Amino acid sequence: MKNFAYISIGSNLGDRVHNCENAILQLSNFSELIKHSSFYETDSWGYDDVNLYINCVVKISTQLNPETLLSQLKLIEKTLGRSHKKNGNLYESRIIDLDILFFDNLILNSSVLNIPHKHLYSRNYVLIPFAEIDPDFVCPFKKHTISHILSSCKDKSQVALYTH
Repeated sequence: MKNFAYISIGSNLGDRVHNCENAILQLSNFSELIKHSSFYETDSWGYDDVNLYINCVVKISTQLNPETLLSQLKLIEKTLGRSHKKNGNLYESRIIDLDILFFDNLILNSSVLNIPHKHLYSRNYVLIPFAEIDPDFVCPFKKHTISHILSSCKDKSQVALYTH
């Protein structure tokens, strides 16, 4: 059975575009890429950082279940050199960050995984690239389209289309 998932990808250290492209390439080890948004350059969210982020959203199909998918995403992060929370802050610079936004129409709240991702509703840097690839996707929790959720989002941080 094929499952569909939306993954947000971000990087603000090193060659940010290469980091995101490398993560997308590694997704092909266990999934098929269906759609890929443009890259967007964005400010940090939840903390101050001089390094801007590159962000995108991809839609994949996979045979994996949500927990196994999460494990594979964490493995990609580790392989690409991500270290976690050295300073005790919730947010910090990162080589790569991969988050499951949606998995089919599943609603899941566990100690290790929340689907839909609990912060996606308040993050323009996720909603704008998501709306680019699937504006009519209906959130199984909010029962609204991504374009509607974006239009009502209170986050007004700068999100600019990245051009090489």
